[in-house]
Amino acid sequence: MTEQLSLVLKQCASPKFTALTKAIHSKSLKLGKLSCLHFRTNILTAYSKCGIIYDACQLFDEIADQRLCFFDTVSWNSVISGCVQNGKDAEAFRYFKNMQSYYSNCSHGNDFQDLGPDSFTLSSIISSSYCLEMNIIHGEQLHGYALKTAILSSISVGNSLITLYAKWGRLHESRLVFESMPELNVVSWTALISGHAQQQGNEEETLRMFVLMMRNKNQRPNQFTFASIFSSCGKLASLSQGMLFISVALKMGHFSNIHVQNSLVGFCSDCGYLEEAKAIFKHITNPDIVSWNSLLKGYSQQGRGEEALSVFEEMCKRCETPDAITFLSVLSACRHTGMVFQGLKLFKTMKEDHGIEPEVEHISCIVDLLGRAGQLHQAEEFIRGFQFKVSSSAWRTLLGACRVHGNAELAKLAASRLLELEPCDAEAQIVVSHIYAANGRWDMVANLRCSIKEKGVRKEPGFSWIEVGNRVHSFVVADWGHSQIEEIQKTLMELTNHIKDWIVD
Repeated sequence: MTEQLSLVLKQCASPKFTALTKAIHSKSLKLGKLSCLHFRTNILTAYSKCGIIYDACQLFDEIADQRLCFFDTVSWNSVISGCVQNGKDAEAFRYFKNMQSYYSNCSHGNDFQDLGPDSFTLSSIISSSYCLEMNIIHGEQLHGYALKTAILSSISVGNSLITLYAKWGRLHESRLVFESMPELNVVSWTALISGHAQQQGNEEETLRMFVLMMRNKNQRPNQFTFASIFSSCGKLASLSQGMLFISVALKMGHFSNIHVQNSLVGFCSDCGYLEEAKAIFKHITNPDIVSWNSLLKGYSQQGRGEEALSVFEEMCKRCETPDAITFLSVLSACRHTGMVFQGLKLFKTMKEDHGIEPEVEHISCIVDLLGRAGQLHQAEEFIRGFQFKVSSSAWRTLLGACRVHGNAELAKLAASRLLELEPCDAEAQIVVSHIYAANGRWDMVANLRCSIKEKGVRKEPGFSWIEVGNRVHSFVVADWGHSQIEEIQKTLMELTNHIKDWIVD
């Protein structure tokens, strides 16, 4: 009977099997089968996969409190990984600490000396949002524990640490873990490549690491590797480099994978080839929300509001539920094309019809929509209506609109609100300085610029790039390091003079 029930439990891997899992649990209590270690672990795992982690924790705690039987590492791992998968990270850490204490107390007997947290335990808990999103200190402590216990040699723990450090932008540490691993697999390479792809300015390094991976004959990139590569090519807006990787993906048979297809839609959109992006989208058999969002983002970036709204309507007709990213793309398309009425209507339906709470980005997008249309006071009223959710970005957006439309009074208000939230914001202080200068208040300009200098505030320099002859040329404001800078400056002067002559004529 126990074997049959265990086989059924292994099939209970989604919420639709919740009732069946509970029924088997109830039946096992009547039969007295919970003392069986393997069967008990199967129940814990089934509860976790069904998403009812509370029941899994309750069962585990009841057995632990009553000291009914021994827990092996698999049992602990089952409840810890279940907590992580269901977003109960604090509980996962609590069980991890209890697990350490449990085996520490048991280690006085020789039978338990080799038991305790293993590579699966650590890789599960390092992958929790507690480590990846809230505080890296927890991950660093687990890294130290892995070193102390020699679990770091495990490839799964190493891969988790690569992802952890990359997620926090600490690519140097991520690389050190990668280089120290005794063995690498495709997950190791992909974790490092995707980590670099997610950090702005590391696109070329991402492509270089992919080339190194390809030179290693024992490693073959998977669909997630290619997704990161096409993302980097899109950020570089380098169609020529992207085409090379497309040919590799085709050769390896990954072109039909939806992750690769979605990244290709995004890549073509970022490069400005929307027709190609749409063609790839049409070849996706069952487009998911990422597919739709990738296409919508392309129309948004190119300022093609009408097409974006058309795609959004088609998406809704196919019963695909839009998410916060969907609405951000459509709202952004509306602001780029001055579609104020449509944008405000979409913003209203976002919460009323789809139950999506507006985030900081949505609010800033509407402020920009109104600001571009010259409706500055309406934009200010809109911000005040979301005062508990408004961040510095909304006031910064309004400040930029005030400068464009020459509204000095409202610009001062926006700047003061922005400086309250971010006292060292360079843009706000510089714009206020320009406003004082425009009004001839040079004493205020001098005081403000002295304050900026004393605080060490610096405006982030502008950055741009262009691809010429299969080579990407990067340019930064006040940077004279380009090898052809003299020729570039000479050509710019000639163009400027031609424009001046044309205006005079």
